Amino acid sequence: MSLTRTTTSAPRAGTRGVAPAPRRRMPGWFWGALLLSPAFFLVLGVIAAPIGYLVRLSFTDAHAYLPKFSAVGFDNYVGLLKAPHFWDSVRTTVWYAGLTVGLQLVLGVLIALMLHQRFRGRSVIRLFALAPYMVPSIVVALVWRWLLDPTTGAYSWFVDKVWPGSEPPNLLSPNLVFWSLVVVSVWMFTPFIVISVLARLQTIDPSTVEAATVDGAGAWRRFWHIVLPELKPVLYTLILLRFMFMFTKFDIVYLFAGTGTEVRTLPVLTFQRIFGEARLGSGAAVAMVLFVLLMIFTTVYLRTLYREREETA
Repeated sequence: MSLTRTTTSAPRAGTRGVAPAPRRRMPGWFWGALLLSPAFFLVLGVIAAPIGYLVRLSFTDAHAYLPKFSAVGFDNYVGLLKAPHFWDSVRTTVWYAGLTVGLQLVLGVLIALMLHQRFRGRSVIRLFALAPYMVPSIVVALVWRWLLDPTTGAYSWFVDKVWPGSEPPNLLSPNLVFWSLVVVSVWMFTPFIVISVLARLQTIDPSTVEAATVDGAGAWRRFWHIVLPELKPVLYTLILLRFMFMFTKFDIVYLFAGTGTEVRTLPVLTFQRIFGEARLGSGAAVAMVLFVLLMIFTTVYLRTLYREREETA
C-alpha cells in the first residue's frame, strides 16, 4: 500500500497576503503618437526643413555656384518690392492661374456632362478625351510650338489653305504668346477636371434626374437645381487644387513660352534669379513671396467656403 503525500508550498517570505501588482499599461496617447511619428518626421524632413532652409536663404546674398554666403537682412525683399518687373510677374501669374482655371472648369464640366451621356463608342471617346493629361510637358510644349510655328507649322498651312495668300498672325510672338500659352495649358490640364467631375456624376441617383424630366424640367433646370448642387463639393476642391497647381506651374510655361516678360510668372522669375543670375538668396526671396501669396489665397478661400457652408447649414 502506497501512501501519497500531499504537500502545499508555503508562501514566500515577504509576500504573505499581498496581491500581485497589476501590469502597467501604456496610455492611448502614447500609442497614437508612436504610430504618427513616422509620418511626422517624414513631413518634417520633406516639407518643414526645406521651407526653413529657404527662409534662411532669403535673408542672405547666397550665390548659386560659389561659396558666398552672408546675411543681408530684408534687402532681398525690399529690392523685390521696388522692382517693377516683380509686380509684372505677380500680375502675370494671377492672370495665368485665373484664366486657365476658369476655362478648365467650364470646359471640364461641359465635356464631363457630354461624356456622361449614353452613346455608342463612349468608352473610346473618354479615353481620347483624357489623353492630353497623360502626355509629358516637354512633348506638349514641343508639339504645340511646331503646330503654331508661323512658317512651317500646321497652323500656317491651315490658314494658307482657308485664306490663300494671307499672312497668319504669329501666335508665338511676344504679343500673343501668353494667350497661346493659356490655350495650351487649358488643353493639357482640362482632363483632370473631366475625370473628377465625371466620377461625381456617376454617383448621382439617376432616378432623381428622371423624376425631374417627367415633371417637365428642361436640361438647364435639371443641371442648375439637381446636378450642380451635387457637384459643388467637387468643384470647390478642384478650384483650390487647380489654382495652386497653375499658380506654381513652371514646366509648361518655361518650355513653351520661355522667359520673356510677357510670360514671366513668379516660378519663372525664381528660376531666372537662381540659375540665370546665380542669385540664390534673391531667388529664395521670390519663392517665399510665392509661397506666402499661395497661403493667403488658400486661407481666404477656405474661410469663405467654411462661412458659406455654415450659412447653408
